[in-house]
Amino acid sequence: MRELKEEALDLYAQRRFTECVQTYERLLELNPRDPSLYMGQAEAYRGAGSRREALNAFRMAAELLLDQGDKTGARAALKAALELNPRNKEVARALEALPPADEETQPPPVTAPEALFEYPPEREQPRVWQKSAPRSEPPRAVPPQPELRRLSDNALAVRAGPGMPWVVVSSQTPLLTYEVDDLEQVAERIHPQEVMLQH
Repeated sequence: MRELKEEALDLYAQRRFTECVQTYERLLELNPRDPSLYMGQAEAYRGAGSRREALNAFRMAAELLLDQGDKTGARAALKAALELNPRNKEVARALEALPPADEETQPPPVTAPEALFEYPPEREQPRVWQKSAPRSEPPRAVPPQPELRRLSDNALAVRAGPGMPWVVVSSQTPLLTYEVDDLEQVAERIHPQEVMLQH
């Protein structure tokens, strides 16, 4: 079938319209419900000077296109038929029965975003902010700020807050860390070896 379609197109391009019409007849025997074949045949008839046959082929294409829901294609086929015979009342009536082209191509109206949602009137009005009543619960305690002290070039001490133990970190090899309660007792040259920082 594809070879026949290509043959029909070649014959049309070579302006061998009578042979082109015959090729379209063979194609329509294989697929009588294809509107594009009727359109091709109608153009071949028109090229051959057979206006009545061309008009009938255009009308058949329009009917099939309407069956398929293609109103735009049907309109184009009926307009082509009407060009062949502007006095043909049946074709004119069929064309008038179709909805106008601008109604067909226009998308349905877009709903404004506001129409998609219902906004409560209180949301539309500006909100007046009022001072809230004092709280009955006591304010939350502020967490203590950590303290950091440099003991030497290779030792730091840090604690989470007052009353908490100090953690001393020494950068000597191996890296050491240990806890003390009184930072004054820490001497740089004496480091307990019990606790090593895990990597």
